[in-house]
Amino acid sequence: MSDTLDNIFASYVNQGTLEEAATWMATLTRNHPELAEDFITALQKGITAASKGDRSVVEAVNAGGHQVSTTKEAGERCLKLLALYSRSLRHTP
Repeated sequence: MSDTLDNIFASYVNQGTLEEAATWMATLTRNHPELAEDFITALQKGITAASKGDRSVVEAVNAGGHQVSTTKEAGERCLKLLALYSRSLRHTP
């Protein structure tokens, strides 16, 4: 899986909640708008890869402390983080 997805979970989620990670990512994006495309693309690719059974998505999610055992669960975490991030972007001043 991409380094960006690994970094999202290891750096932004890192034992915290997906909600906290989404807020942090949105705040960072406000100061660095170019990151939005990277974050969104990485999460979308993670969702797609998980749906195809790519176990590297499981590893990426687990790097952030959210222990999942299946690609389905990993894809669901990516989808949830993408939704929360998108919502946070709309509400970040």
